[in-house]
Amino acid sequence: MSERDQQEKLEEQACALLLRSPHLSVSQVLDLMDIGDAEFREMLRSNPRIASLMEQRREGALPSVESKMTECPACGEWFVPYASARCCSDTCAKIDQIRNMPNAARRFRMRNRQTGGS
Repeated sequence: MSERDQQEKLEEQACALLLRSPHLSVSQVLDLMDIGDAEFREMLRSNPRIASLMEQRREGALPSVESKMTECPACGEWFVPYASARCCSDTCAKIDQIRNMPNAARRFRMRNRQTGGS
């Protein structure tokens, strides 16, 4: 498979993933992917998955994914988690990691002694 074929296949997969979202319009997907109308029509003809997604869009049959709010274990704020995130930010993730680390205080003290911190 040539590099160009791989690039086209990757674009089609990305386009199909974006079209699954009921929150994005088709024009937004085309803008995000920098795909023209003619190129998109060719994708519809050559890729049955994209054609099926477009048919589901027309029928209003795309499944919507419910967002569930989760409380951050570090700061207590409510947020919508991304992927498998337990915390609302990188800072809170570090705090949570320190809190859940066995003997966290001892390791903190040892590290500060080694670096010369007080």
